[in-house]
Amino acid sequence: MILARLIFVLTLLAMSVTSTSMPDSISGQKACPIVRIEAERLPDMNMARSGHSAFVVNGEVTVVGGHTSGFVLTPTAEYFKDGEWHLLQTVYPHDGGFSVVLQSGKVLVAGGFKDNLGIGQSYEVEMYDPVAHRFDGFGCLDQKRASATALELDSGRVLITGNWYADDGMEIFDGHHRFSHLKPIRQPRYLPQLFRTSDGDVMMVGYQDNRGKPIDTLLIERMKGEAFRAPLFDTWRILLCEMPLHGDDSFIGDREKGDYAYLLPVRNKDGQVAIAEVRDTVFSLLPTDSQVPTTSQWGVVHYYSPFYADRPHQRGYVMGCDSTGRQYALCVDYAKKPAQLTLYHTDPLTETIALTIPVMTDDGNLILTGIKPAINYNFNFTPTPQVWQLRFYDDAGATSSASAWWWVLGIAVVLVLLLAGLILWKRRRVESEGIPANSDTLLMQRITQLMEEKQRFKDPDLKISDVALELNTNVRYVSDCIKNVKGCSFTQYVNGYRIEHAQKLLREQPDLKISHIYLSSGFSNDSSFFRIFKSVTGMTPNEWKKQQND
Repeated sequence: MILARLIFVLTLLAMSVTSTSMPDSISGQKACPIVRIEAERLPDMNMARSGHSAFVVNGEVTVVGGHTSGFVLTPTAEYFKDGEWHLLQTVYPHDGGFSVVLQSGKVLVAGGFKDNLGIGQSYEVEMYDPVAHRFDGFGCLDQKRASATALELDSGRVLITGNWYADDGMEIFDGHHRFSHLKPIRQPRYLPQLFRTSDGDVMMVGYQDNRGKPIDTLLIERMKGEAFRAPLFDTWRILLCEMPLHGDDSFIGDREKGDYAYLLPVRNKDGQVAIAEVRDTVFSLLPTDSQVPTTSQWGVVHYYSPFYADRPHQRGYVMGCDSTGRQYALCVDYAKKPAQLTLYHTDPLTETIALTIPVMTDDGNLILTGIKPAINYNFNFTPTPQVWQLRFYDDAGATSSASAWWWVLGIAVVLVLLLAGLILWKRRRVESEGIPANSDTLLMQRITQLMEEKQRFKDPDLKISDVALELNTNVRYVSDCIKNVKGCSFTQYVNGYRIEHAQKLLREQPDLKISHIYLSSGFSNDSSFFRIFKSVTGMTPNEWKKQQND
């Protein structure tokens, strides 16, 4: 009876997912899964801005420059810490400027438009110290630039190229104070992408010239060698990406092994999108298990970003949107052969098509800064301060997105075949594991003792397997016991102790720094602490502390 019910439920689930999520397959490939993901609204930035650059440094999401309402330059920056945005003054405005996080931990920020409305270019350069949260102006570019791209080389020097409505060329920052001309460019570009090669060279490619016009015959320029053509670009073109880039955002290789590889989205004349692989000087299409979807059930998907690599998890994303205001993230699991594609989508974030500048966090999630609705091209005059997070991983590093349809179908068969054997195995092993059957109360007492007497919840890396090992039992017993007795998961149970301890510190030692509180309570970072605290209490830590004082 149990087996029959399981088969029935899994069959309905698989039919439901495949019928609502999958477009028809094309050219013999299986259809790409289209999966909904939650978009978490984070606190708004202090200023509405667009045309800014965004990066993560010192564990903090940081935005620099851009323009605010009315297409007016803003000489400001902001960093996200302790659940809020902190406003900083920059030395110069950098609307359409570039930024590079250096090996030293500091950030080079330079260039941008000279005047409001995106007019002219600038020479202006400054250095950001993320520890002191301070900007210092120190020099000027060799030539004025806007919409340029930069890449730090292994030597500590920085290669800079790209421009908007002005001459282009390559220049080098020596890593200290001086910027100097390196070599001319045969094909000027707007927001070029930069790719290293194993011989120490750097290639430059782009879709548009320095006046925003598509480039018909694409040349790959080189820092050291001669320019050349790649056969791939006879039929494919680089996807149009109108946002600031960082040189190594799309790097998927291994420098220690001399493997220099990148991914970038491309499009053909028929509008089909694909993922290209750049390996040294070879450009080719990446084999994928399905075609890239260009439509969903809500309409056309407009892809608008380069590839953002999440190297620790060996996957990455290309951002997209549609006319309903939904955001899309095309996930490419490039470690699989062929690469596995999944298209994630949110519910509508705005009332119409919207572009945003994404940044990859250290834990593999995407932060979207400055959502800007594209209404008759007026988004440059009406940016927003909105910030959203697409959370692909929970605090333990496990994937938190919905499972793909093909996973359900495969697991359904395995579960049905193993269920009968699992029941028999469990009955035979129950006594040998040291925990008698029907002893949830006894096991819960031992788990509680670990938390309350040994305070194991203070270990930010605590896993359910660690608890099972200490109690000489197995993970399944611990998980089932907590679920049966407490009605929650292991993670929720441990986080309950962490939040309770944090509340005690906030109440008894209100002068403690928030960083000391969340680290002492077992949280590994401030973002997870603030998110979980609010989900448990309905308030931020500061709001909760104020309520206690009142």
